[in-house]
Amino acid sequence: MTLDDLKKLATSGTIFNLDRMIAPKIIKMLYLLGLGTIAIWAIRHLFGTFGQSFADGIWGLLEIGVIGLGSFVLLRVICETLLVFFKKNEEHVTLAASVRPATSIFDDVKDALEELAEDDVEFEEQKAIEPTPKKAPAKKPAAKRAPARKRTTAARSRTTKAKSE
Repeated sequence: MTLDDLKKLATSGTIFNLDRMIAPKIIKMLYLLGLGTIAIWAIRHLFGTFGQSFADGIWGLLEIGVIGLGSFVLLRVICETLLVFFKKNEEHVTLAASVRPATSIFDDVKDALEELAEDDVEFEEQKAIEPTPKKAPAKKPAAKRAPARKRTTAARSRTTKAKSE
């Protein structure tokens, strides 16, 4: 990270806007700072132990090898763990943003009504485009009659006698 990057970070809205993650960049800076600290400690320890005596200097080399290497590995593991944590969190945030849960029952009802309204509009548009077939005139239902009774010959003869008189 250069001085220009730090100026951009300080002057832009990046610090106050939480849409973008800056933690991975800060972790890289902390890693470099940790490496520098380990290197400075190793050099200081080497000269300090050899300044006391040659035997202490040899023992100091062993301490630098063990403690310095252990510190480097521990620093690396911690920084990688933090980077993995932030990358997984970023994936989780993007996944959660793509799936929007309903905030209340009112929102669900509103969405359902909007979908129904859209379906009605599509149906009306489709109905206006398609030609409607001509319907045949409806037949009127026939009036119900009482079932016709069969007349016997005697009944016929009575009605004809009555008509003739």
